[in-house]
Amino acid sequence: MRYHLFKSRALIVALGLLAIVASSGCSHYIVDFSLTESKFKPKGSSIAIISGTKEPQNVALAKLVSDSLRKKSRYQVASSVQISQAIAPYPQTIKGPYKSAYLAIDTDWELGDRQKIASIHRSLGVDYLYVIWAPITVSSHGGAIVSMPAVAQLFEQPNAKEVAQTSIGLFVGDEGNVYLKEGIEEIARLLAEETKMTIVTKKR
Repeated sequence: MRYHLFKSRALIVALGLLAIVASSGCSHYIVDFSLTESKFKPKGSSIAIISGTKEPQNVALAKLVSDSLRKKSRYQVASSVQISQAIAPYPQTIKGPYKSAYLAIDTDWELGDRQKIASIHRSLGVDYLYVIWAPITVSSHGGAIVSMPAVAQLFEQPNAKEVAQTSIGLFVGDEGNVYLKEGIEEIARLLAEETKMTIVTKKR
């Protein structure tokens, strides 16, 4: 685990390399999950994962991460129905931690509408809120989506205190979206592992 900010320039370069690693047998994703406090201890087990924009790919990504985390962790993950009922309308636009998002996301973790996030967090009534922003996709000349950059923040009650940051690059250009599934599972794995909420298996 690395306690540092993932630089936007590095993410831009990394996204450019995704097409290369896709044919090399390497991981087809980049997920950098960093806790803001090295001595983090979980203070609850309920969590909601929501989209920070109204973009269809962003909404779908949040739901897929939710589904994966439900299987990989001890978190009580809020369902899409619970989220929609608690913060109607959903999805809605939340100003995120970035200056711009065109060909890549220019991350600035100090930005974002913390008041709105705190209000949404209270409405959901969960211990943790994980907001994912995937406002853009990178497409090939043929129009197919090649990659999806995203950023995410984990907030803790009370007052939506930021406890983790995530920079994400997902390769999604393959048939059947196998690579996308790999990246989503890695996001869920790191979220559970770094916050000490993985499923503990008993030794026989």
